[in-house]
Amino acid sequence: MKIERTNLDSKGRIVIPKTFRDNLGLSERDNIFISLDEKNRNIIVSQYKEKKIYQIIIEMKDAPGTLFKLAKIMYENKIDLITTESHSVSRTNSALWRILCAMDKINNSDLKKKLKKAGAKSVLITKI
Repeated sequence: MKIERTNLDSKGRIVIPKTFRDNLGLSERDNIFISLDEKNRNIIVSQYKEKKIYQIIIEMKDAPGTLFKLAKIMYENKIDLITTESHSVSRTNSALWRILCAMDKINNSDLKKKLKKAGAKSVLITKI
């Protein structure tokens, strides 16, 4: 992992160091996601080139194997996961899985039904 020091300007902008931009192939006007990890107080920057990006938030039972079953549904439906984050909300009761993904040819209501059948309590799909 590379670490470089940078500054926050008066308008709240962060300059991504040139060596990082070069390494990632980023150039002016490229699309990026910025995620906030509130618990660890970190910002995560992810690049993407896709046009159709969705955020899916899944509430599920916090039980061994549940996340695997839901991930299998994503795989079977050829959903391209860009970034994911999951965590327990209430141990052995409830967990959340937040996904940024690219998907083209799938009906959102069909996907929701499949995910609920595999263990999701609720599913929210939003185009970004």
